Amino acid sequence: RFAMDLFRADFPDANTLVVAGGVAANQAIGAALARLCEAEDFILRVPPPRLCTDNAAMIAWAGVERLAAGAGGDDLAISPRARWPLALGRHTPPGAAP
Repeated sequence: RFAMDLFRADFPDANTLVVAGGVAANQAIGAALARLCEAEDFILRVPPPRLCTDNAAMIAWAGVERLAAGAGGDDLAISPRARWPLALGRHTPPGAAP
């Protein structure tokens, strides 16, 4: 609800929540968001499950688009890790103080 209140403050005429990616395929999350949207007078838009792909595919495509636009590569000095601790900063290497 807090996010919806912030959204309303900036966009008072908008009332639509769009959920996409892998989260949109989760029926429990979808049901909870539907109840929240009804209580907050928002419209919930969710694509069909066949279009709710894993976010990794969307992130990879965003990278392709960045490279095609000439944005160049990012600093790849840090290897990706599954389940990266949230306490670490974006560019903090593993084992370093946050």
